[in-house]
Amino acid sequence: MQVAGKTAIVTGSAVGVGRATALGLARRGANVVVNYSRSEAEARETLADVEALGAKALLVRADVSRDEEVRAMVAQTVERFGGVDVLVNNAGIPTSSTSVTWRA
Repeated sequence: MQVAGKTAIVTGSAVGVGRATALGLARRGANVVVNYSRSEAEARETLADVEALGAKALLVRADVSRDEEVRAMVAQTVERFGGVDVLVNNAGIPTSSTSVTWRA
């Protein structure tokens, strides 16, 4: 997929898979919205790395489980870049009924 000049929102892009996705899109010339909910320091590092790759970027704190915060994130994206072309739904939303244990 060609993403050069397109705008991508990557939810949960402060760390892990979301960070790698944001950087990959930046390498391919996309504008990247770096979204985080709690990991501000890590999100700022991702933002700096995206910009170091020459991509335009926007940092947005939004909890994707909250409709009004998602709407505000999209509005900020449209205001800055004129629209949204790519949406990567990476952020996890923990629920009280979800219990996952990861082991190395």
